[in-house]
Amino acid sequence: MSSPAPASTESDRLKKLKQQQEALLKKIRLEESRLKDQARKDETRRKIIVGAIALAHAERNLQFRESLYEALHLFVDLDKDRELIGLPPKSTTPPPQAPLSQDHTPPEQKP
Repeated sequence: MSSPAPASTESDRLKKLKQQQEALLKKIRLEESRLKDQARKDETRRKIIVGAIALAHAERNLQFRESLYEALHLFVDLDKDRELIGLPPKSTTPPPQAPLSQDHTPPEQKP
């Protein structure tokens, strides 16, 4: 008959399995982190693309420009963000009309 395995062999086997488990958990955490990073990058890219399209459309369409300006004025709260996009501080009242494009040419006069 075979005798039971010595305790040290079982202990070594358990230690090896725990090391494998820890290695797998580390791989799982790394993959989860990679997926989160990629999702963040994709979301940022989506926002850049949509924002660029909205700004280009606002350059060509006065009604859309006014709607966009109104929405920005309502929803952008931080003064540093408002300054970045050319809005007055939240404590002041909005100007009566959206600003013109950066080249200050109304869309109707652009070729």
